[in-house]
Amino acid sequence: MLYGIMGSLAVALGLATWKAPRLTSVIVWALLAAIFTSSAILMTFPGAFAEKALWVALSVPFIWVAFQFWTYWDRKAWRVAIGLMALTALSAAIVFTSEPMI
Repeated sequence: MLYGIMGSLAVALGLATWKAPRLTSVIVWALLAAIFTSSAILMTFPGAFAEKALWVALSVPFIWVAFQFWTYWDRKAWRVAIGLMALTALSAAIVFTSEPMI
């Protein structure tokens, strides 16, 4: 059941990205890339967890807005969409393969 829902969401997101790559990039992919990039930074940077969590939590909105600016700054919409998807996948791989913090 869960795999069916996740598969349907992936297909819907893929179709939405195919139809309007810039719009999907600014709404969905920039948010996912910001969340996963921030999580990867939290998992990989050295230091105390509380200090890293504070600074990462404060930087998430700035990272998200930077990705949104990139979405409209670049002339090719597909370059941004593929870049954000790759950044999300790379960050997710870092998070899922890292040792647990606690």
